[in-house]
Amino acid sequence: MKVKITEVALAAGVSSSTVSKVLSGRTGYAVHAATAERVRQVAVDLGYVPDAAARNLRTGRTGQLGVVLEAVGSSEPDSLLGGITAGSAVRRTFDGAIMAGLNDAARELGVPALVVYPGGGKSPLSYLDGRVDGLLISCDPMRGHGLLEALKDAPLPIVALWTERVPSGMSAVDVDHQAGGALATRYLLELGHHRIAYYGGGEASGVEHFRRREFGYREAMLAAGVPVHRAIHDGTLLIEAVRAGQVSAVFAETDLAAAAVVQALSRAGLSVPDDVSLVGFDDILGAEYIAGGLTTVYHPAAEMAAEGVHMLVRRLQGEPPSQLLLPPHLIVRRSAQTRSATLAR
Repeated sequence: MKVKITEVALAAGVSSSTVSKVLSGRTGYAVHAATAERVRQVAVDLGYVPDAAARNLRTGRTGQLGVVLEAVGSSEPDSLLGGITAGSAVRRTFDGAIMAGLNDAARELGVPALVVYPGGGKSPLSYLDGRVDGLLISCDPMRGHGLLEALKDAPLPIVALWTERVPSGMSAVDVDHQAGGALATRYLLELGHHRIAYYGGGEASGVEHFRRREFGYREAMLAAGVPVHRAIHDGTLLIEAVRAGQVSAVFAETDLAAAAVVQALSRAGLSVPDDVSLVGFDDILGAEYIAGGLTTVYHPAAEMAAEGVHMLVRRLQGEPPSQLLLPPHLIVRRSAQTRSATLAR
């Protein structure tokens, strides 16, 4: 038989209202610490389980947060990837990291549950059925942000992940992709490379993150006073530029793009880092095996998701909308070397 709150109160020697205040988990109630501890221990000893439905009726909240994972697909054309299964590589890393970050933050903050909705194809109204108090939406920048626009007037707080472009009044957490692009490029410049190519769709792709990564590349190149190379997204064109002495190093906009660079160079009898130094972006699962160890910009996806949960909880507590960019950092392995070492071979 289910233990009632009155039984806990009787056993603890306090009123039912005191038990309710202590077990609600909310702060601000004037209950002595020793009394609160006694109530919690009695509740555990008796096996008391709070009635979530009744609590929701009283507070008008469920305590649950909704999570929408927009589909993440390949960031590179199949023709450039050879045998690499881009979809599985991205999903095993990015989505997994997102879920790990969400879970860790929810546990830390005592969020009762995360309701995970499948992304794509659902009516925006389906997220407003009262099941959750707020929404975290992990965006796919390659598909646009139609869901954010559809929910811009929603009566619940929303935090967007993986984008800087959100409607007014909506919060967002993203990685500083432009800073990451500049970081990768500066590292190659510090190694003595002045003929650095950006490999990927970049600005021409229309993808928010790739555009910002190319901007970071250009920013670093211009600050160093060296010529900016036109973005390359074709293995044959890259090989021609390398053989013409126009390129000694490459910043690839993703680790998958870096893998495509390695494949193209290998087919031409060239290698990384002996002939071309290479830096990627994302630090995907398996990056340590690309070119014997890919130097890459770490993409803090788990940290981004955790910050999103914290931000959403603060929004529910009355904090106004805000935006946050997380700084990436460089993971140095063996795919890049000094320009002098390349020339000596």
